[in-house]
Amino acid sequence: ASRLIRKYTELGMLSRQRVTPVPGPSWVFPTRAAVEALTGRAARAWLPTPKMAGHTRAVLELRLVLVGLDLDRWISERSMRAEQAPTKAGVDRPHIHDGRYLTNAGEWWAVEVELTRKNLAAARSALAASVQAARHGGCAGLAFYCRSDAVKSVTREAAASLDLSEGPRVVLRDFDEVLSSSAPRPGLRVIEGGASDHEIPQVTDPNEGKAG
Repeated sequence: ASRLIRKYTELGMLSRQRVTPVPGPSWVFPTRAAVEALTGRAARAWLPTPKMAGHTRAVLELRLVLVGLDLDRWISERSMRAEQAPTKAGVDRPHIHDGRYLTNAGEWWAVEVELTRKNLAAARSALAASVQAARHGGCAGLAFYCRSDAVKSVTREAAASLDLSEGPRVVLRDFDEVLSSSAPRPGLRVIEGGASDHEIPQVTDPNEGKAG
């Protein structure tokens, strides 16, 4: 791992900054140039924060439970965001789910991971926007994976205040129960390709990776 980190840092694919957004080892993360070269999409420089790191990890854990490493059965938030047309100044961007996955029955379901409690007004607004986005995306259902009784309680209250009789089915599931009752995670596998397949400019700017 250390050799790979040094290699890809020297190639400009990984930021030279080392941060610890959550307790444990420091994180390595891609540079803006690497993200743009590997995805073919515009990106901004970024820096992992505790809140973002915790949520990103939770979504990844859930994804592994739902579809494993099947790349054809999961649509990431990043992919959905890239498909959105540019919004005009003063116009809110349409809601984007934390992910969408294809069930064994062949249905697309939208996914929301809720780790912290919102107030009721914010929860109601977020749920309504999520339902609308699921309907617009042709999803058969929308699943809220919630952590803690407080999060589940306010989500249920928000759902009860909305008319959900039409459109995608909306369900609430316990995030930790889903993870604990799942089969063991699949082993990692190597995806063919690497730094040699992409022209990535060398990054020497010491501020690379900082949000801005």
